[in-house]
Amino acid sequence: MRRWLLVKVPIMTLMLAGAMVAFPLRSIAPVLETPYTEELEDPQIQSLEDLYQIRDRLRAELESPAATPTLTGIGIFSAPTTLLQELQAVEIRIQVEETAEKNWDRARQLADEASDLETRSDDSPETIKNIYSLWQEAVNALKQVPQDTFLTTEATTRLEEYEKNLSAASYNYDTSRSGFLKAIAERTELPPEDVFITVCNLAGECRRWQGNKTPASPASLIKMPVAIALMEKVATDNINLDTKITVSRGNYTEDASDIWVGSEYTLRKLLERMINQSSNIATNQLIDYLGRDYINQVMRDRGFPVTFVDYKLVGESTFPANAGSRPNRFNTDEMTEMMRQIYAQEHPGDDVLIEILASQYDTVLGYDGLRSTRAIWMGEKTGQNSKMLGTTLAFTVNGEYYVATVALNYTANERALRRCINDIAKHIEQQGHL
Repeated sequence: MRRWLLVKVPIMTLMLAGAMVAFPLRSIAPVLETPYTEELEDPQIQSLEDLYQIRDRLRAELESPAATPTLTGIGIFSAPTTLLQELQAVEIRIQVEETAEKNWDRARQLADEASDLETRSDDSPETIKNIYSLWQEAVNALKQVPQDTFLTTEATTRLEEYEKNLSAASYNYDTSRSGFLKAIAERTELPPEDVFITVCNLAGECRRWQGNKTPASPASLIKMPVAIALMEKVATDNINLDTKITVSRGNYTEDASDIWVGSEYTLRKLLERMINQSSNIATNQLIDYLGRDYINQVMRDRGFPVTFVDYKLVGESTFPANAGSRPNRFNTDEMTEMMRQIYAQEHPGDDVLIEILASQYDTVLGYDGLRSTRAIWMGEKTGQNSKMLGTTLAFTVNGEYYVATVALNYTANERALRRCINDIAKHIEQQGHL
């Protein structure tokens, strides 16, 4: 089916040039000023070449003697209006299709160049930057392909592929500019493979050291995915955070918070204590309330394939009922992206999480790590067990927000972690950016 829309254009300018001597301008056939919206059915039109042929045929018909306008009895020319309207529609469609083809060809050329660079064994920063730039330009070119053209369906499919390639290229480009984090990791005096760091601004530009690798344990940092899933549920199901639930006695474990089993608390109170007092009991109850499958589905839906919640939190020795069978999992890339989305307020309820993160009781890691810098602490969640010491926090430097996650394997060295945070903040101060 062809569906043409016409624009205001002159009619029969050349054919009527001689007649203008004998008649005033107002006597000539008027300009077409109303859109031509009649559907022109023609299943044979499958390509730009078909349109060119139709255009040439319509032009030939208009130039034939049978199409010459005649003078009516009241001094007005009668022009072959339908032919003109169809010609205008075809010419407009040709312009649209030519634009689509131009952008399509440009996108494919850029993609071929990027793919060629990727096959070379050249991992220099300049090459990585060029690959990123080429994929970015290729994606932008595909986005310029107009809708409802011969190439639209194929361009849409190809765009999904190119955007995945751009995401990978962007990750590599950010990582290639993360050399300063290697030095920061080395200053912890831990084995470099036991240090994991990711830092991003709210625009999503990041730097990382082993950010896509999995630390030995998430410890209490796994409470952030539970908090995010809770806010997703209350927003989706229109649940009031002041709704009360009873904490099951089976969810008891050693806990330093003011949450007790057998008591009733609002969802808001449980959420607050899970984050700002790192309550294990509150966390275990919320895992039961939400369900593990629901929590993990929210993680998948938000683009976090690594983060996984199954095992409940255990204190010094007491295991809760239905503790789980598989270890929890995270990496600093995904944890930092969760924080970035929260502070960018991309989801309902993020304002609540920001407020709770700012009420953190434990200030000996990220908060203290920012001392002696110009950075301003905005909120934090810490985590520690025998396998991992870590924190994820938000802070500002010169008014710009940053989020960072640092995890150290098999250490309780708080001083080393504070130094990581301090060094990151000072780097941003000195550079003015990441």
